[in-house]
Amino acid sequence: MAAGNLSSIPSGEKVYVDSNILTYHILIDPVYGESCRAFINRVEDGEIDGYISPIVVSETLFNFIKASVVKQYNVRVYEVISLLKSKPEIVGSIDIEPLIDMFELFNFTSITKREVEESYGFIRKYSLLTNDALHAACCKTNGIRNIATNDYDFDKVENLRMWTP
Repeated sequence: MAAGNLSSIPSGEKVYVDSNILTYHILIDPVYGESCRAFINRVEDGEIDGYISPIVVSETLFNFIKASVVKQYNVRVYEVISLLKSKPEIVGSIDIEPLIDMFELFNFTSITKREVEESYGFIRKYSLLTNDALHAACCKTNGIRNIATNDYDFDKVENLRMWTP
């Protein structure tokens, strides 16, 4: 099924939100940031029933921390981990409150043994990487048929409509 645009998601839909959508919004991405902000506003207004998992939270926080370190310490992306390992106090100095507030707009799916077992099928059938397979499993076990993402690996997953910025 061809991907649709985030702005075209019908009201009242349940939508799983991938970390790239949240990352584009929080980092004010020059290409996708505005579209993602408008989508998140629809979630905040209750027009769309948005869902995330602990993996989405982890990925989004990590993306934000990396971007913050690159900007504040003028290092390259590949140098971030080394810097954080040598100076872990940097992580605690980064203001993550805006992200915490954003996460509160969403319903949370759990990742239990059921989702882990479901993810194996997505890895085998669609060659999804582990986190993407867990995202797809969360959708399946929670009856969510829509995913907001810019990751076209989800376009091949049956019974899951992809919406892009």
